[in-house]
Amino acid sequence: MRARASIAAVAVAVALAAAACNGDDSSQSTTTTRATSGSTSTTEDTTSVTVGIICTTAEDAASSLVSAWSAGDKAAARRCATDAVVDQLFETDGAGNTWMSQGCDRTDPGIPVCAYTYEGGAAFLTVEGTEAEGWKVTRLELRAD
Repeated sequence: MRARASIAAVAVAVALAAAACNGDDSSQSTTTTRATSGSTSTTEDTTSVTVGIICTTAEDAASSLVSAWSAGDKAAARRCATDAVVDQLFETDGAGNTWMSQGCDRTDPGIPVCAYTYEGGAAFLTVEGTEAEGWKVTRLELRAD
């Protein structure tokens, strides 16, 4: 059965090659191909890979959280913040926010605090982690003016 399928495949390839090599552009050629009976089976790949994308800096973690909040995307926010911080931040709608990054204070290099200001107050995001393991916002403090 496989021999017939192989012969049919070779015949089709030869016919297509011959048609492609035809030097006379003014004539038309027609190739007819007939399939032989056979069976084909396919298997789907069921292996999946989950790639964890980490926030590589404290600034990346803070800005990723704020961007995700602005977009209303809790799943993206959880990439670089703890569940508690995400839940706290998403108590209010982030669409149209006017938060401006003021950078990160590295008085304690192991636990930087990134500041954002907005009309009427400021937000302080405590970030913990390492470049190798990634950084996450672990605390959110909102202060009104």
